[in-house]
Amino acid sequence: MRALCLAAFALLAPSSALAQDPEREVLPEQRQRLAFIAPSGLTPLGGRMVFSAFHVATGQELWVTDGSNAGTTLLKDIRPGFRGSFPAGQVAFKGHVYTTATDGTSGLELWRTDGTAAGTTQVIDLHPGEEGAMPNELTVFRDALYFVADDGRTGFQVWKTTGDAKSTTRVSAIDAGPRALTRQLTVAGPRLFFTATTRAHGHELWVTDGTPEHTRLVKDIRPGIEDAGIQNLTAVGNDLYFTAHDGEHGVELWKSDGTAQGTHLVKDLRPGAAPSRPAHLAALGRTLYFSADDGVHGIELWKTDGTAKGTTLVKDIRPGPSGAVSSPIAVMGGQLYFAATDGVSGAELWRSDGTAAGTVRVKDIAPGAENGSPARFAVIGSHLWFSANGGGTSGVEPWTSDGTPAGTRAVADLAAGERHAMPQGFRALGDAVLFVADDGHGNERLWMRRKDGRVTLVGDPLKERLR
Repeated sequence: MRALCLAAFALLAPSSALAQDPEREVLPEQRQRLAFIAPSGLTPLGGRMVFSAFHVATGQELWVTDGSNAGTTLLKDIRPGFRGSFPAGQVAFKGHVYTTATDGTSGLELWRTDGTAAGTTQVIDLHPGEEGAMPNELTVFRDALYFVADDGRTGFQVWKTTGDAKSTTRVSAIDAGPRALTRQLTVAGPRLFFTATTRAHGHELWVTDGTPEHTRLVKDIRPGIEDAGIQNLTAVGNDLYFTAHDGEHGVELWKSDGTAQGTHLVKDLRPGAAPSRPAHLAALGRTLYFSADDGVHGIELWKTDGTAKGTTLVKDIRPGPSGAVSSPIAVMGGQLYFAATDGVSGAELWRSDGTAAGTVRVKDIAPGAENGSPARFAVIGSHLWFSANGGGTSGVEPWTSDGTPAGTRAVADLAAGERHAMPQGFRALGDAVLFVADDGHGNERLWMRRKDGRVTLVGDPLKERLR
């Protein structure tokens, strides 16, 4: 929001030194054309990247880039003028990128693009008028794109499409009236799980094979109209793991195979009504890893094979009740990566092979008790990309790691000095990596780390460097 508020002054804002390319002469009209901010939803499409971005002349619209300034352009001004169409939730499916957007006549509806202006079209106007169907949770399952939308009559239900109005049909018919709430679409093998609200059961776990006749409530985990508080849906093979509160055990780890009898509490890690609050669920092979607090060790790394007996603490990284794990868990090369503290150094990058002996700190990014706080993990090839605070004179900047101390290093200091670039959204584009980061002046911009190690701005500086 802050970036959008600054958009009107975009052409007056100063630029960072890394934004400059002294070998390229940029005309003023070209600079204005490419001076976009707030890029988001980077989605690969045929060797290019489609994304949403804000420009002072067009508002938030779809853009496309091949990584060069010459190959970076507004894809289509879906809602002509400065108001913007607000594309969001981009997902690739069968040679197109699908998104939610408004053309100003219809409200927020489902759109798709093949990477050209002519091929950027509305799929269907599900809820005619200015309000729109507000599609969200775009998820590829089997041979269709599934999403949640409100057609104005049945509330938010599950829909599917193969790319045109004729093939767009409603999958669920959940009896909750116009306030029906459906979310958390998650694929696990041959099933699509989601959570939904009904008048009789509250918000509970549902499943579908993609047909209305086989879309059903899995189990009323917390009987009656109270919600089970289901979160963290994560697939491990054909099974689904999630967290829930059955009204007796507190928030604990559950597992489902899509049937009522196959949906059960895995283990009451913190016995009684107190919750262990499992979080950061991640699958490695047939094993689920997660963080949880059993009331004795604090928030630590756990693993499970789906049975109570097979649910064990991996390692008490920070001995005692204070806890260690503080970030989501990424999986790369058969190892888990996450932020943790041992109580001596701060929150730093750790890795684990699932054993106590194999759970070690990778690097003390911010030496001493200061927190490096690695976060926003993305696995690209054989490297982990993330944001971290290097301590000293460096703020939160982009980092990369191959899993070794020597191979864990800062990529660039984009927001010079102690200011924070807060990088996120790392995506591969050919042999380069694109990501979004602050330029040090409150402007979220698109950056590229090239194969030769150079980090350059994609798009033009917001203002020429003063000479």
